[in-house]
Amino acid sequence: MANPIKIIGVPFSQNVRKPLAVAHHLGLEVENPPLAPNDPSFKELHAAGRIPVLDDDGYRICESNAIMIYLCSKTKNDLYPEEAKARGLVNQFLFWDVAHWTPAYQPIQFERLVKGMLGLGETDEAVVEAALQRFAREAAYLEGALAGKSWLVGDGATLADFAAGAGLTHAAAMGLPLEDFPNIRAWNDRVQGLEGFKKTEVKM
Repeated sequence: MANPIKIIGVPFSQNVRKPLAVAHHLGLEVENPPLAPNDPSFKELHAAGRIPVLDDDGYRICESNAIMIYLCSKTKNDLYPEEAKARGLVNQFLFWDVAHWTPAYQPIQFERLVKGMLGLGETDEAVVEAALQRFAREAAYLEGALAGKSWLVGDGATLADFAAGAGLTHAAAMGLPLEDFPNIRAWNDRVQGLEGFKKTEVKM
């Protein structure tokens, strides 16, 4: 019998939650050793020293979206479509998530949540204000992409929704202005209601 897949990293992180939620959605057996990047043993897992790291019987990769794609290769599913055009759209959102969406909200999360958790000083409101402006631009794009739709690609949830939706894990605690984006609010309720997300919910 195969060993459970390990997705290593603190579950507070959206990037850890993404593949964990996918694994649960797919019904894969998974463990989550909650190591932080500053743990002395973490660098031994992967040279990049970033969470998460997947360990599948000694096969290791990092980068959350790459891990999600790998998990989808383990079993038949609709999260990562085989049809070329649908897959192209999913890939578009996966790259957008890394290049634009995550950099828009991460400074807000660091200033408003992480600093306080780690005792790193006061919130820099100038950084937050600049990040909120960037977040508003990217959220406007996402709002438009969801117009008249329940999910980002096709008629059901895909990796596009898992990637972008994980970014809103701490939306309330971060004070993200979702009231300005009704399509995102409705979609986020659907995403957070998926079984994989319910099983990986982190209470603040």
